[in-house]
Amino acid sequence: MNSVPTVSVQRQLKEDWDNREFEYFAADNIKKIGESLNQFAYTCGNKLATLNDKITQLEQSLDFLEAKLSRVHSHTANEARLEVLKLYKNFQRITPTFWWDYQLTDYPLPVFREIIKKQFLKNAHVKDLRIIDRKVGEGYKDIESIEWAWYNPDHVRNFLFRENLEPKPKDFLSKFLQKVD
Repeated sequence: MNSVPTVSVQRQLKEDWDNREFEYFAADNIKKIGESLNQFAYTCGNKLATLNDKITQLEQSLDFLEAKLSRVHSHTANEARLEVLKLYKNFQRITPTFWWDYQLTDYPLPVFREIIKKQFLKNAHVKDLRIIDRKVGEGYKDIESIEWAWYNPDHVRNFLFRENLEPKPKDFLSKFLQKVD
């Protein structure tokens, strides 16, 4: 009976000795897999942190842009039209003082009123309510600037009569034909 357990123990030891390479191989692979998983977890953690930072920045940018966006003041085209007419009336109301203060008296007042009207008709094709509201807001800022004399007369002349000015030549041939250096 003593010989049976000894043989089986010896056989087991021999199998264990023969399998040691596989055990070392398996242990090394398990270590490598563990290291790879740790590295992967670290990389994923870094990437998730980076993505989280970018998402936070995008949310802040979105909040900033939402704060900057102006709401539509006019809800219908008719409301926008009434706002434009109200602005036009305000412009026509200040036209005599505007005409006199900015030394535009070389044009008769009725002609100057037509010039103001032409400035309004330039944007008659605009149908987007947001653009109309923005233009109306700019118009009110222009009225304020005119009333407080923040514009100089040359600026006003360029603004009102720009389309009547000849464009400056930009290419060589045009400059040559107009005898411009």
